[in-house]
Amino acid sequence: MKKIVAAMDVLNRGVLFLLSLWFGLVALLTLLQVIFRYIFNNPIVWSEEVIRYSMIWIVLLGTAIALRKGMLISVEIVIQSVPKTLKKIMGILVIGVNVVYLSLLSYYGIKIIITLGAQTSGSLEIPISMTYSAIAAGSILALLNCIVVFMELVQGKEEKNDGSTLL
Repeated sequence: MKKIVAAMDVLNRGVLFLLSLWFGLVALLTLLQVIFRYIFNNPIVWSEEVIRYSMIWIVLLGTAIALRKGMLISVEIVIQSVPKTLKKIMGILVIGVNVVYLSLLSYYGIKIIITLGAQTSGSLEIPISMTYSAIAAGSILALLNCIVVFMELVQGKEEKNDGSTLL
């Protein structure tokens, strides 16, 4: 079990590193778009589509990482005010709901990719399924992270090394 958790942590660090680079490039492209549009009166036509699709990927993959790190919005006051036994039960219940939701999201994300197969985007003319595959990729990564959080919760590890709680 420790190997699975360690493997997911390595995967998450890699994804987070790539997201950091990707977000920096998106910010730079946004700045260039503003400069070209308002200073040179010659907008970069394809940049808006790249920025929009990139932000979709960044948000969905970033949400999966945030789930693992316990950084998603939750009702902390309720979780902190209940006894330790009830806290664990509530945590398992929340994870169970997340697993069901993320499983459905993964399933329908894959279905959307298959359905949109040949459609292309407006200015870039790339397959639109590349954009929608972010739904499946993000939800599968979140599902894997959710399973790891469940394993740690059942094992009794309620606080991680960085001080954040699992729920």
